[in-house]
Amino acid sequence: MIVVVGKVSTDEGRRADLVRAGQAVAQASREEAGCLGYRIFQDTEDPDAYVFVEEWESQQALDDHFAMPHVATFMEAIMPTLSAPPDVKFHTVASSVDLAAVTAGG
Repeated sequence: MIVVVGKVSTDEGRRADLVRAGQAVAQASREEAGCLGYRIFQDTEDPDAYVFVEEWESQQALDDHFAMPHVATFMEAIMPTLSAPPDVKFHTVASSVDLAAVTAGG
């Protein structure tokens, strides 16, 4: 699994445009083959800070995602809404366990 975590900052005047662009790309992306999840979160301590979390079945699914027209549309729409460069990291996950499994063993 590939997990993409993108942190972005905006300002009050551009916040609605960022959310609108984010919601559009999230909705379209969730319909793609290989998308396990795509969510946008607002920081509870900073209303201008957002985190995009994408979960992809494979590198191929992520590569296919980046080739989609809605991703290009999103990139065009979001860049003017940002107040700082985005911080985007790609994580390759070999395995995951639920919290219950971790706490049961300890």
